[in-house]
Parts: sequence; structure tokens; C-alpha cells
Amino acid sequence: MAQFDGPRVTTPPPGPESARLFKRAENIMLGVSLIGAWPPSHFVSRYRDGWFLEDVDGNRYIDWLAGWASAPLGGNHPELVAAAHTALKEYGTECLSSLTVWHQHELAERLVEIAPKPLSRIVYDTTGSEVVENAVRIMREAAGPGRPFVITFLGSFHGGNYGTGAMGPHNAHYNHAIEPFMSGWINVPLPTCYRCPYHLDYPACDIACLGYIEEMILKYKATPDSIAGVAVEFIQGENGIQIPPPEWPKRLYDLCRKYGWILYNDEVQEGMGRCGEWFLIDAYPGVESELLSLGKGTSGGLIPICYTLGSDRMSEPAGNLYTGGTFAGSPVGCAVGIKLIEVIKRDKVLDNVKEIERVAKAKFGAMKEKYEVVGDVRVKGCYQCVEFVEDKDSKAPALDITREVVYAMERRGVIPIYEPAFNWFRPTPALNMPPELFALGCDLVEESIAEVSQKFAKGVK
Repeated sequence: MAQFDGPRVTTPPPGPESARLFKRAENIMLGVSLIGAWPPSHFVSRYRDGWFLEDVDGNRYIDWLAGWASAPLGGNHPELVAAAHTALKEYGTECLSSLTVWHQHELAERLVEIAPKPLSRIVYDTTGSEVVENAVRIMREAAGPGRPFVITFLGSFHGGNYGTGAMGPHNAHYNHAIEPFMSGWINVPLPTCYRCPYHLDYPACDIACLGYIEEMILKYKATPDSIAGVAVEFIQGENGIQIPPPEWPKRLYDLCRKYGWILYNDEVQEGMGRCGEWFLIDAYPGVESELLSLGKGTSGGLIPICYTLGSDRMSEPAGNLYTGGTFAGSPVGCAVGIKLIEVIKRDKVLDNVKEIERVAKAKFGAMKEKYEVVGDVRVKGCYQCVEFVEDKDSKAPALDITREVVYAMERRGVIPIYEPAFNWFRPTPALNMPPELFALGCDLVEESIAEVSQKFAKGVK
């Protein structure tokens, strides 16, 4: 594991080798989906080590990508790599549906030990898109044939398949050429309070967007007994870490109980410690889901593995369906997941997540107060977002400023999650990153914001 010695950028990106490889890619790639006309980064990675990335030109960056949240203990964690290596030698990566291996049983037992009630059973899958789609199939099977509809939330990202692409959707780009061929989703607004869809203020609004379900959907779109359930991210990740009011999850759960709807919680990105708890739903007392999906983080960034946890009554419906595939429940992925849970417990990683959250709220919160271009800051554990605006009064999205800030961060050696179509970047550090290293990254962010604010003649309080 790399030691804490900071970033090092000696050849401003793109360096000559990165530029050569970018040019090479123009002629060999079929097409890369990218929202926006600008590249999210100017370098080609060579390897990842601990909390750092190194590019092909020898530059070293603080890694706030963490494999898009799939590497919770940083890149190539030695204990996870060793567990993967042992399982590879024992069995390999594939596990056909007609076979099970002991690794699957042990990981399932470890997961059920930490899972909130009533989640007590596991079904394996391979990717986040697949696991979400199959979880909704289980929901509909359990609800019965007279309940085809599923309520989902605008701005959510559940995957890129035909089914999951239309569920949110996260962005019109992701829904392109999908929704005309899909049906059964009822999209409703999520409380995105910084940009309220009703232009109201919380808490005086009494969470009016939740009332939309009963006041509009059940009146004009679908009767309660035609709805199988609700699929939700309690925090929307790809939509800029949208964190609803704390009482919203419980009120949504109460609505599900009122109408007999199944609550399905998609925690593929936010679960497994990312938000400071084993499961994000643990942060909301009194809320229970009968289906909950995990992925990304459990793989340690090594081998794809995903799974859905379900209540006892979801077991028979799940057994009526074909789910999974050649690599679902990979023995290697299971071995990594077993070791990951062990390390998180032993090293008190969830405590570290809460310390990173404290640093992030303090550092980014101060930037929000100081700089005109920092519109909002949203932080839950190592799930974070800094949103940029032209000015605080209009809240007009500042795409050019965001891009320039991210590129200035890159030159200083900090790489967050960033897509050029959005006016935010997302710090997604490894859960075990030293808080001092994370704080250094925050200081480099502030240097970048100060530089860009001056360039665009934006005010500093």
C-alpha cells in the first residue's frame, strides 16, 4: 500500500505519452459514451496504488475516483489481492448456475450478519445494472401479475441496460433510445432541495414532492393496487449526491406500508460503508426494505460481483426467475468480499469514513461560504459533491467554471469523479484514505477554486 507522500505532477497533462495514446484511441475505439464535449481528464492511467493514480507520463494523483466507488480500500489492497489470488488458484472466476461453491455460502453468511432486518437471504449477480434489473423482476414477481408498475425517482441512476436505463432516469442522455421500448416505470421527483422542482423552501414545503405520489400519480396515473413497489436510491449519487431531508425516507416507507408496496433500496454505489454505515438504510431508523442491492464496493475494485439481499418472503419469487449468469457469484468476487468485510471491521474503517466526512464538511463548507462560485456542498461519509454556479442568487449552473476547476485540480494532482455535462465534481475517496491526505486534497481544491475565480472575475467574500 502506498505511503502518504502526496501527489506529484511534473509534466502538465496531457504528457507526450498520454497524448500519443489518446490519438491512437481515435482510430481503434468503437465509441465511448461521454456526456459533454470535453474530456473529463487529460491523461491515460498506468497503474493505481493505494490512494494514488499514476499516469503513463509519471505524474502521480490523489485518487478521488476509487474506481467509481468500486475500490473502497484503495487500489490493489494487498489483502484483497491475496484473497483473489487464492480463490483464482482454488477455482477460477466463473460459477455456472448449476453449481455453487463454498465461497458463495460464506460471503452470504457474512452479509446477513451485518444486514438490517428483514434482509436474510442473498441472490448473486455480476454488475450493478443486472442486479437492479433482477431485483425489480423479483419485486414484480412477489407483488403478482396485477401490479406491473414500479415508482422510481427522476435523477436516479440504476444502470445502463434497457430496463434500468429508463428507471430514473439520471439524465436524458442515458435514456436515449431506451424509453420508447420500455414501460412500467412511474417517474416522480426526489427532494433535491437546493434546486427544488416546485421552487419551495424546506422545511416549510412539508416535502411537497412526496405528496406528488398520492396527489397526482394515484389520482391520474395508476391505482395503488396496480403498483408493485418503489425503487429508490436514498441518496442519488450520479445526480450530484442529492441528500433528501432526514425524515423523507421514513415517510416514503410509511407510504409503502399504507398501500402494500414493496420497498427496494438500490445501494450499489452508496452501500458497503461508503456513507459511514454498512448500509445507508441503517442511517434511517424505522425504515425497512425487503430488497436491497449491493455491488461495486464489495468487489474491492478487483472482480465484478453484485447481489441482492431479500426478506424471507422474496425467496420463492426469486426462485421462479432466471437471474445471474456465468460469472454471477464469482468465487473470486466472494473471496474478496469476505476479506473486505473482515478488514473494514478490524481496521475500524467506518470510523475513518466519519472522520473524512467531518473534514469534508469543514473544508468544503468553508469554501461555500467564501467563494461566489461554490453554490452547494453535499456530504454523507465518502459520498460527496461540490456544485458550482455563476452566482449564489441565480444558482445558474456554471459548466465552464466547473470544468476549469477540475482541470486546475488535475494540474495540482487531485482527480475526482467528473462529467463535463454537469456543474459539479464528486470526491469519492477510498474509505480508508488517511484524513490528512484527504485534507491535503481539499486544500488543493481551494487553490484551484481561487485560481479559477480570479480568472472569471468572480467574487471572494
